Amino acid sequence: MATGILAAKESTMDHEEIESKVAAHYGPSDLTNRLLDKLGLSDAAPGTVPVEALFPVDQLHHGGVRLTENMAAVARVQPGASVLDAGSGIGGSSRWLAHHFRCGVEAIDLSEEFVKSASDLDVLVGLADRISHRVGSVTSLPYDDGVFDLVWSQNVTMNVPDKAAMFAEAFRVLRPGGVIVVTHLGESGTAPIDYPLPWAMTAETSFALSPDAFLRALVEAGFSDVADHSKSVPPLPPPSGPPPKDTPAMGSRMDERQRNTTSAVADGRLVSMLVTAVRS
Repeated sequence: MATGILAAKESTMDHEEIESKVAAHYGPSDLTNRLLDKLGLSDAAPGTVPVEALFPVDQLHHGGVRLTENMAAVARVQPGASVLDAGSGIGGSSRWLAHHFRCGVEAIDLSEEFVKSASDLDVLVGLADRISHRVGSVTSLPYDDGVFDLVWSQNVTMNVPDKAAMFAEAFRVLRPGGVIVVTHLGESGTAPIDYPLPWAMTAETSFALSPDAFLRALVEAGFSDVADHSKSVPPLPPPSGPPPKDTPAMGSRMDERQRNTTSAVADGRLVSMLVTAVRS
């Protein structure tokens, strides 16, 4: 296994190069068909697929749908809330929020293939009227000021070198009293991290800011009531069965990538965070 330097590193790439590499890390071609084939839903008609049927492939973050539920609980999501899913992947969280809370969701992601697949899957579950997807960056959001009740971001920040820009944009698009909820894996600094990981094959595109620095960045962006709920929410269930060797959305070597993450969390090199903050 390769080892990488800590996340406080200075990148040798500029912002556009990093985002291009991150986008290339996700979203293999013909993704929708590959996902549906894996689920045995290739012939499914629009509006006939239950949201739950997609959980095995559309919850791309550690913890699966249980983590999504925990995030919604600590964020106190309200029915009908206006939500920005910042770094939305193939839309698993967006669909869950739209289905369970009838939220209107704007979703944005760097990967064109992810965005296309997310839109396709929305049609299959009958939620295309509640969710809008677009390609873009969480550090330069194409939305007006003060239009969202909630900014939601699941395991995205490890691919974002400029946390200050991301959090400043989240603050800008939230209404006063609005909430940001974020899951993050932060490097403790105790020892180097082994690669590959689910979000990065090498340290080049991994920016797992330390927990203290992560919380401080939210405060510096103007947020108040910054809190890490990771120790107070119900524990996530252990994975069932061996990790997959590959998945349609996340690519190859997933057994090694997940094993590296599990090992680093177990020995404290990576710290799981579930954070909320309020736009004052």
